[in-house]
Amino acid sequence: MTIKLYDLAAANPKIMFGPFSWRSRMALLHKGLDFEVVPWRWSDPNIGPKGLASVPVLHDGDNWIGDSWDIALYLDKQYPDKPTLMHGAEGQAAAQFVMSICGAMVFPGAIPAAVYQAYQILDETSKPLFRKSREEMFGCTLEAIHVGEEKGKAGLAAALVPFNETLASAPFLGGDSPTYADFALFGVLKWVDIVSSYRVIDDSSDVGKWFVRLENMYNGYARDVPTVRNTR
Repeated sequence: MTIKLYDLAAANPKIMFGPFSWRSRMALLHKGLDFEVVPWRWSDPNIGPKGLASVPVLHDGDNWIGDSWDIALYLDKQYPDKPTLMHGAEGQAAAQFVMSICGAMVFPGAIPAAVYQAYQILDETSKPLFRKSREEMFGCTLEAIHVGEEKGKAGLAAALVPFNETLASAPFLGGDSPTYADFALFGVLKWVDIVSSYRVIDDSSDVGKWFVRLENMYNGYARDVPTVRNTR
């Protein structure tokens, strides 16, 4: 049975952009596992027998796993013969550290550029649900959060400074090859990249070069997915 991964879809179901789902996609690719991505919208019913209400959700045989971190732990435990995601306790700690920086810095740096653009590509039934959820979270309207291209790029670049310093001396956060720490950051940036009408990431920066490097891995899977800019 093919593994299924549920991801957040736009009105155009070809565009799927959940930041946490992208962490799981990259983990599956790194493991070399065959999988199918299933589009899910905010207005769709909860997923699976557990009634999971957010994505990603992984369905593998009789197992239904929600939350990208739990999915990563499951994949390493369930498929130990495949390339590891975290190299034991030290790798888990490194990945959790990167996730904490993403939560404290990268998401806040990306949200002004991305969240209103993400709203705009949703189907009409999902839009009010998304708006209500996010405006309650941020305490203001989506329009008030949104910034233009120049400020969007600058805000994200400022949030990525610590990663630029690290990636100036190594091809990946995991060293010579990617680990889940890389996928944790990549998921956030791929979300921004997919929903934005412009390229938010500076390709000339060390993070930008790392991002392109990961996009080109696994037969260019992440490079070739539909985005707002290449899909009509």
